[in-house]
Amino acid sequence: MYMELESKVRKAEPEHVSSYQDFKEWLTGSVHESELRLLQQYHAATRLLKLGMREVYVNTPVRFLPDGLKRFVDACGLGDDKFTTILCEAGVADDSLELLELLGRSSNVEEIWVYPLFDRGLEILKRAAEPQSRRKIRFEKGTLEHLEDFFEGALEALDLFESEARMRMLFAMLESPRDKRFLREIVNPKLLYENLATLQRMHLVEEVSRGTFALSTHGERLMREYLLFLDRVRRSIRDLKLRESER
Repeated sequence: MYMELESKVRKAEPEHVSSYQDFKEWLTGSVHESELRLLQQYHAATRLLKLGMREVYVNTPVRFLPDGLKRFVDACGLGDDKFTTILCEAGVADDSLELLELLGRSSNVEEIWVYPLFDRGLEILKRAAEPQSRRKIRFEKGTLEHLEDFFEGALEALDLFESEARMRMLFAMLESPRDKRFLREIVNPKLLYENLATLQRMHLVEEVSRGTFALSTHGERLMREYLLFLDRVRRSIRDLKLRESER
């Protein structure tokens, strides 16, 4: 048995995965998926392209020959005439298990990556898969239980903004570099050095001269994005309140 692509496939190019927003705009013009599934597909396509696959396809209709069975795979990459396929939220549904077996029996499918939602689904899939399929399957971590790994450190960076002291320091540096004397006036001096060390470790702040600190290039970019995010949240809350007041 072997797998072939159907005629209508969506080939992912690097510009399609330059950001999650670009990926959504490219893919959702013709298909409606849940946000979580789209996020997993974006992660899958990005990884395949980074591996140097010469062709990468997303939400791909495929056919298994000689039986002619038609199915969909979330993403697949073609390299050296063999496919690496990715299944998102595979779970334990019968059709998912059947697809695993079809991929496992296909001579031109080299690897099958499975992105489950929870780690507990891995053992069920491992037991259910036939030995021939099991050798090809690579089980990833459960997405919902390893969000920090999935977002590659972004959640840790976001946690920085939950501290009022750090936010005061970062907002002050938006205007200009600040020395320690100024920073002691806007935050508790006992917390100053700990917070400075944290911001430097995350490469948001750098010491530009002895005792004077400024936003790094990365810090400036992240602050701009965070301000846009806050504005979107503010407008969403405002719109919600308006709708509630009109009821």
